[in-house]
Amino acid sequence: MVRRFLAAAVGVPALLGVCWWGAGPFAVTVTVIAAIGGMELIRAQRNAGVRPNVILAAMGLFGPALPLLAAHGSGGAHIPPSALLSLMIGLFLTGLIVEVIVAQHTDSVSSLASVGAGLSTAAYIALFGGISLLRSSSVVYGRPAIEGADVSFCVVLLVLCAVWATDSAAYFVGRGIGSTRLSPSLSPHKTVEGAIGGFIAAVIVGAVLGHVLLERAVLGWWIGAVAGIAGQVGDLFESAMKRELKVKDFGSIIPGHGGVLDRFDSLLFVAPTVWLLTHVLS
Repeated sequence: MVRRFLAAAVGVPALLGVCWWGAGPFAVTVTVIAAIGGMELIRAQRNAGVRPNVILAAMGLFGPALPLLAAHGSGGAHIPPSALLSLMIGLFLTGLIVEVIVAQHTDSVSSLASVGAGLSTAAYIALFGGISLLRSSSVVYGRPAIEGADVSFCVVLLVLCAVWATDSAAYFVGRGIGSTRLSPSLSPHKTVEGAIGGFIAAVIVGAVLGHVLLERAVLGWWIGAVAGIAGQVGDLFESAMKRELKVKDFGSIIPGHGGVLDRFDSLLFVAPTVWLLTHVLS
């Protein structure tokens, strides 16, 4: 527990500091984090006897890097969508060509499995793009209450706090009064009581911060609700991957938390959902 607290005490201010700095630096940071997460997942798959196509897996980094590549106003390169699409198609075809070359020099051909593992890794890592896009979003969420802050910074802060509230409340409520197993086949320690506690905590924190940060309690309320549901689904999905790959943690880079994927599993489902809903409903 002490290691978890110390890691959070260092990591959280650092992440928020970069987020405050700007959308561009934040996208760079998230892309680096996503790359580490991708390497964790590739390593776990290889240890389980699966050979993901690394070129295809790397395509997932387009997600968190998108604000740098295409979104105006974030200090990025502003590459036209057609050029981005051409680059992605080129990488995809290169990955397939590599599989042909590998298949010619091995007795055990597993091209389909390799391509599938590479693409699924890319899709999962691309979810990091949700948090990058929220920071660079031009949607007007409200009026920032923090002097000198962008509205998008306040939204990212709100999302992060709602996710942390979900995780923390689910853990402590589950340990304190939890008795009904939520999903014994995936995560035997998670309980229904903990899940309910996590959802309630996320809604409360979201509503309070929505009012304090953006003067929009209703916006904070539904962001909290998304965090309370999607965050726990993301946690269970990662548990399913761990069970399939037979690993306890995806890494050990964050003391007390495990790897990057172990720490950001909930956020990977919450941030893209919030970004999608805000753009659909705006």
